[in-house]
Order: sequence, then structure tokens, then C-alpha cells
Amino acid sequence: MKKIILLFCLVVLPMSAAQKASEENPFLHDDHFPGGYFLMPDSMPHFMGIYMKEGGMQKIKPSTEQEKVIEKQFEKMVKIIMSTATKIKSMETVLTLDIVHKGKTAKELSAQIDEVAKLRKELTILQIECINLFKETLTKEQYKQMLELALTQDKKR
Repeated sequence: MKKIILLFCLVVLPMSAAQKASEENPFLHDDHFPGGYFLMPDSMPHFMGIYMKEGGMQKIKPSTEQEKVIEKQFEKMVKIIMSTATKIKSMETVLTLDIVHKGKTAKELSAQIDEVAKLRKELTILQIECINLFKETLTKEQYKQMLELALTQDKKR
């Protein structure tokens, strides 16, 4: 029960803030929050999402020790991912509206574009750390199961 409440507080509540930002950007379509805000959103598996939201935990049956390691990483990552993705979404909304309505150029917006790219890179680095954590923490068989789950992962998240 504690895990469900934690998941709700860390994932669902910030998503409502992100939804508000998407409502402000009429050009944003098929928003995949927060996974769509990584540098390469559909190029690498999202193991934490698979593990926590898509039944991965039940399928790989982690030991108590493995569970502790993964949940510690989850608690660390989710706060960072949600706040960073929300910031990216907001920045991209401002950029889009500045371009469309104010006619700003790429040169004028270069610093803001660089900042969005930097934040997306930071999220991608966290994703790589997460993949490596799963590889180091799980047995070879469990990791193989995670890879199989990732291959069938819903790209719409």
C-alpha cells in the first residue's frame, strides 16, 4: 500500500501540472509525459516504468534486497524526472508560442533551446543509470525478462 501511495504522489500529482502545460500549448500532440521528455524517448527501454507500472515487478519476482535497491533508485529518480520533465514542457511551450506568435528566430532563442537540450540530456543520463542499475542488480535471467518486457513495451506509455 505504501508503494502505491508513493507512486501516486510522485507520478500522478506532477502529471496534472504537466497536463496544464500541454493545455497551454495547442500544438502539443500525443504527449507522453514524462517519458517523452528524454533526449531519445523511444530509443531505449524505460525499465523503471516497466517495473513499477507495467507489471515487471510481479513478472521478475525480485528478492527483498533487489527490491530495496530498485525502490531506492525509484524514489531518487522520480522526483528529478517529474520536475525536470515539467520544466522542459513549460520551456517548450514558451519557445513554441514565442516562435508562432512573436516570430522569434532560432538565433534569438538559442540559449533557451540549449537549456532544453541540456535538461533532456540530464534525463537521458538518468535513464542510462537506471538501465545499468537493473543490469547490475538483477540476475541474468531476470534481466533477460526485463529486456523481453521492454521489447513489448507500449510506445504510447
